[in-house]
Amino acid sequence: MVRKDVTYSPSFFKRLKEVEKKHFWFATRRKHILDKIAKFVSPPARLLEIGCGTGNVSSFLAKKGYNVTGCEYYREAMDNSWGGFKVVQADAEALPFKDGSFDIVGLFDVIEHFKDDLVPLKEANRVLTKGGIMVITVPAREELWSWVDEISFHKRRYTKDLFKQLFMELKLKPLDVEYMFLSLYAPMRYIRKKDTQKDLFEINAFANMLLKVLFHTERIVSKVIPLPIGTSLIAVARKE
Repeated sequence: MVRKDVTYSPSFFKRLKEVEKKHFWFATRRKHILDKIAKFVSPPARLLEIGCGTGNVSSFLAKKGYNVTGCEYYREAMDNSWGGFKVVQADAEALPFKDGSFDIVGLFDVIEHFKDDLVPLKEANRVLTKGGIMVITVPAREELWSWVDEISFHKRRYTKDLFKQLFMELKLKPLDVEYMFLSLYAPMRYIRKKDTQKDLFEINAFANMLLKVLFHTERIVSKVIPLPIGTSLIAVARKE
């Protein structure tokens, strides 16, 4: 979480940490992220996660052998950290690290919160070593814009073409730009038409288990056949 003009209450991060322990979306996303990182860079590479929140992904990657530093703006998030990695409080637009400090830089559902997404991306690129990779996840497809984005303080949703433009601006070489969560696309198209706002974190335990199995299967399949569409994008690019 990195928006300086949004104040999150401490209770938000405490609840978020509890949700991250079991919710299918968080469980699936962190495995997607590990798949992409491990495909190009093996542990114990130096990894920086910008906007790490409670550190759900950072902690997971640290357990897999990566040397992880998590950068977070909100002290409330850091106070609810998962632990197991180094945490630094800092602004994504002015990182307190030297040029070329990390082999991997990750921004996981972060840049959509910025009015100008190139600002944090340029900082991420600055601290990335030559030959290193940048890994990004974002909400996908403008046609899915809904109240979900509004309450999440999003500025935009992304397409593959927009990602390619960003990488061109940063002079990064695209390695992978792929969709995640194919089976969520139709339900998201449906709920965007609804005016009522529900708690997205609440889910029946049995349904959550079934969805974990479904999206685990999707993730395995996507290693062989890229998903044609989805509700999120994951992108990897190399600094040359």
